[in-house]
Amino acid sequence: MKITGIQTKNFLGAREVDLKLTKPVCLVVGPNGSGKSSLHEAVRQALTGESVRVHLKKDYQKLVTDGAEVGYAVVDHDGERSAITLPNGTNEHTGDGRPPAAIAFCLDAQRFARLDANERRQFLFGLMGLQTDGPSVTARLAAKGCDPAKIEQIAPFLRSGFDAASKEAQAKGREAKASWRTVTGEAYGSTKAVAWRAQKPPFDARNLELARSDLRAIEQEIEVGSIRLGEIQACAKAAAEQAAKLAGLRTTASMYARIAEKLNRDQAELKKWEGKVTALRGALKSQEAIPCPDCGVMLVMTDGALVPAAPMATGTDDDLARVPEYERALELMQRSVANGLRDLGAADAAAKQIEEAEKASVEAPGEEEIKTLRLRIDDLKDKRNQLQAVIRSLEDAERMASEADTRTERAAGLHQDIQQWDQIGSALAPDGIPGELLSEALGPINERLARSSSIADWLRVGIQADMTIAADGGRPYALLSESEKWRADAMIAEAIAHLSGIRVLTLDRFDVLDLKGREDLLYWLDELADTGDIDTALVTGTLKNLPERLPERIEAHWIESGLVAKIREAA
Repeated sequence: MKITGIQTKNFLGAREVDLKLTKPVCLVVGPNGSGKSSLHEAVRQALTGESVRVHLKKDYQKLVTDGAEVGYAVVDHDGERSAITLPNGTNEHTGDGRPPAAIAFCLDAQRFARLDANERRQFLFGLMGLQTDGPSVTARLAAKGCDPAKIEQIAPFLRSGFDAASKEAQAKGREAKASWRTVTGEAYGSTKAVAWRAQKPPFDARNLELARSDLRAIEQEIEVGSIRLGEIQACAKAAAEQAAKLAGLRTTASMYARIAEKLNRDQAELKKWEGKVTALRGALKSQEAIPCPDCGVMLVMTDGALVPAAPMATGTDDDLARVPEYERALELMQRSVANGLRDLGAADAAAKQIEEAEKASVEAPGEEEIKTLRLRIDDLKDKRNQLQAVIRSLEDAERMASEADTRTERAAGLHQDIQQWDQIGSALAPDGIPGELLSEALGPINERLARSSSIADWLRVGIQADMTIAADGGRPYALLSESEKWRADAMIAEAIAHLSGIRVLTLDRFDVLDLKGREDLLYWLDELADTGDIDTALVTGTLKNLPERLPERIEAHWIESGLVAKIREAA
């Protein structure tokens, strides 16, 4: 930014100023209370809209020169104009917009020193264009080779800052270590974890396969033997049944003669009883006969018709009285004859069936064959049980070996997780990405400060990692003298002006410097102007008169009673 003109009206002690800047470095000097600092404040407020003297707009009336009602300050720069009007505080800028925010640090050299550590860090990050938002940090994590999935998990915690995200990564790492201990049963150690393997029982998969193959063969043999045993037993049963049947047929057939003999006796006896019962029945019927009315022939009712009665049977009255008993005996003989005829038929049929049954009979298997086969099957079952036990043992070994492999793989995975979380935690720790960002932020500004210290032959000033300002020997800013603080502030302001590209600088109260310090200041500013590192430097301070023999790129103006004049001698 190149300032070409400054106008003020009733702005504190700068009652009426119309200053044209023709050279890069402009000194405005004068006695105490002449309006130097007021001019400095006017430039700052016109460009930034901020006041250092008061903090509330309602107090802007206090910035108006005593006795006046309104005031203003106007700064011409780069073909544009910035202005502040008092007491309403209206801040206006022509052109594309307001000057960059960093200009406030170029116009108020002590501003950076007034910030706390976090504010300084935030400002420097912004000055160097360093992003600390989630996407920027995750991109840096990815560039370091951190696991993408874990970067995604940690990203939400970055909203709360590096410390919160780092602690979360550390917590994840501790969880992974606890899981590793659960899997391995041992305390985690990074070196141990690299080579850790779960103990595996001896196991040969080929032995298991051979045992299973043998078992399948035995089970097949048992099945075949069981089928054969079933067939033999069925054959033995059939032979036994056939033999029993044949024996029965032979027994039945062998009784034919005896049955025939008895049948003949029963048949003869039956005829006697039939004759006797018939005669007695006839005698009974004769007693019931009635004479025919026409011919006098004796008639009896038979089957619903009257027929001539049989001749009167002979028999005693006792015989006639026992007719029912005789009839029961007759029925018994009839049944006996019928049974004899049935049994005789059965014996005859059995005799006829014997030959056929003999032809159909099968040879019964030997009991020794059945016994041998049963023993073989029992032996095979014992072998099967033994093999099954062996297989169970081998399968247990296989399972334990597989579980050991799984534990080894799980432990290796957890070890990798631990390393990845440790990597992320370390990357987010103060000496990781924050340190890198800090280095990127501090490196350029400290290099610039070192350059200024060398040119001006002033104390060496630097900004430490904890954002403290320190001078030669590590002396903190708070322990510096007033002039040392002024020089430190000036160099910091210039570094900000350079790094931001604003290239404007305003310094008030340079009279705190001794004569050599002032000479060093002018030499430094002249060098900055010569190299094009500064477009405008406005320096104000108390002097008894204008300095003589100024470098070509430095001009001086006298201010007194709020008025500015370019003169050679003090008024």
